[in-house]
Amino acid sequence: MRKVERPRLTLKIVYYALFDVAGMLLFASGLMWLLREESLFSRSFPASTAEAAVATVGGIALMLWAAARILRELIRQPAPGSRPPDPP
Repeated sequence: MRKVERPRLTLKIVYYALFDVAGMLLFASGLMWLLREESLFSRSFPASTAEAAVATVGGIALMLWAAARILRELIRQPAPGSRPPDPP
């Protein structure tokens, strides 16, 4: 049976994951205002439908950007069991 190795968690991946969480919070805040006209965390944000729409779209964009960066970092990691190329 093959042993499956997990990808290494790097500082860059954690950094992008924090942006992903921020995008989720922006998205949730904007959508909550659009659906119920209630703020999720702060009473002052979003304060209007326009702010809620921008927060929703911005949250989606931030999540997509962060997820793409995380995938890019995971793809760049060397395959398990591979060795670095020999120097010339």
